[in-house]
Amino acid sequence: MQFLTLFNTTDPEPLDLTFFQEIYDELTSPKLWMNIGTSVLISVILLIAGYILTKVVNRLIDNFFKYKSKSRLKGSDKRNNTLINVLQNGATIFIWFFVIVAILESFSIPVATLLAGAGVVGLAIGFGAQSLVKDMITGFFIILENQFDKGDFVRVNTSGTTVAEGEVLSLGLRSSRIQGYEGELYMIPNGTINEVINFSRYNSISYLDMNFSIQEDLDKVEDMINSYFENHWREEEVLVEQPAILGVQDIQHGEATVRIMLTTQPMEHFGATRRTRKRLKQHLESHGVFVSVPTMDISDFDQNDAEE
Repeated sequence: MQFLTLFNTTDPEPLDLTFFQEIYDELTSPKLWMNIGTSVLISVILLIAGYILTKVVNRLIDNFFKYKSKSRLKGSDKRNNTLINVLQNGATIFIWFFVIVAILESFSIPVATLLAGAGVVGLAIGFGAQSLVKDMITGFFIILENQFDKGDFVRVNTSGTTVAEGEVLSLGLRSSRIQGYEGELYMIPNGTINEVINFSRYNSISYLDMNFSIQEDLDKVEDMINSYFENHWREEEVLVEQPAILGVQDIQHGEATVRIMLTTQPMEHFGATRRTRKRLKQHLESHGVFVSVPTMDISDFDQNDAEE
């Protein structure tokens, strides 16, 4: 009987299509598409609102600092630019986070459950992302303590070793970007910054040395230089005060070195020193005083020995 049962040729039971019918009915339900359409419409409205709100908040931040720059509490332009970038980035992230949450809620996605799961995953990731947290905390204190701003010229040291020197292009919570002398770009995690030397906070000082023959009347030379600066130092716009003649710095090889101290706006001393040296040389030569040029005496020892 069992053998015959295996080869029973009676018709099989009809396939149960109830499950597929339920799916079809659900997909063709007007209520479903009405809900989807409503959610899509709400999402579009939220995206537009988020975009407009971001623009408005960024404009308010810009206007606030423009108004502040005209008041007595204006602060430095570099500091204001740094704060504008940080505040605008923070506001943008904050606004779009809530826009995304609202969009997920409109599609009946359990955001609370997702956030709870993300919290568990974030806790696990946090143990491997300690350096990221360190970078952001350090970046926060760099901005809070106003250690440097966008546009400043800085030298960054890590454990006593210079890792970058140049102009700050951007300053964020996680990293800073610095452009070097030759255009190279340094991306430095803030957590690795141990020491910052900022060259842009105070006036720069440079020393201009000019060599003259010891046969010159040095008092006369200094008087001529001082007279020139009294009448022409304002022609160099980056100078903040009249250059000071410090006196004779050195005497050797038949030359006397006269040292002049220039005080300029931050990081403008390189160009100011070169231009002042050229103008001062032209002024002195027009009055018969020439900058000393190293010379070398060459003797023919063989000929001298023969004459002896």
